[in-house]
Amino acid sequence: MGRDDLTNIDVALLALLRLGGHERKVPTEEVAFEAYNLAKERFGWRLERFREMAFPDKEPVRSALMDAVKLKYGSLVVGRAGKGATGKDADGWRFTPQGAAWIRDNEQRIAEKLGLGKDRPDIRPADADRFRRQLTQQPLYRKHKCGLPLAEMDVVHFTEMLGCSPDAPRSIMRKKLDRLRATAELVHDGELIAFLAACSVAFSRMMEDSAMEEGESDGKA
Repeated sequence: MGRDDLTNIDVALLALLRLGGHERKVPTEEVAFEAYNLAKERFGWRLERFREMAFPDKEPVRSALMDAVKLKYGSLVVGRAGKGATGKDADGWRFTPQGAAWIRDNEQRIAEKLGLGKDRPDIRPADADRFRRQLTQQPLYRKHKCGLPLAEMDVVHFTEMLGCSPDAPRSIMRKKLDRLRATAELVHDGELIAFLAACSVAFSRMMEDSAMEEGESDGKA
């Protein structure tokens, strides 16, 4: 059992994690360079004279990330490479909540096969504590803990938790909620995971069709 047992998706998602892909959209080139540093034999140029120059190859990383978007691979990330249909630079990738759970459960396996060991926690303990504290102090969470149905609560409490206004674009609301859910998965806090999943259902109408607004989920180049 070794590096040959890993897929390019495995390595690309470990690279995305190390670059903070649960909190921000990471450009393809950043992921490619990190993946190259993790597994040069997979992500370098093929010809010997170029391999000696240590050139990372973006294409296998781009392909792996595009596959990771697909439902059959678990819809582990959202994003795209290059420009959108309008010509706007839409390049970048981030974890979905299910992708964050997947990398949490597979990080150690991938790192060990790369000969790295697990040299860092998913999230630093201080950051995990700060995340829990910030979320549990939210009025929406407190009322939920008191047994009030989320669907009956003022949407202002929901958007306040997200850090945006009630009239913010749906795509922004969805993105902010997914970031919270991804972080909760990495923190591995079952109560917060369940709470945020319930928020996703209770306030779904506020965020519907948000992915297509930005073209993040189509996986096209």
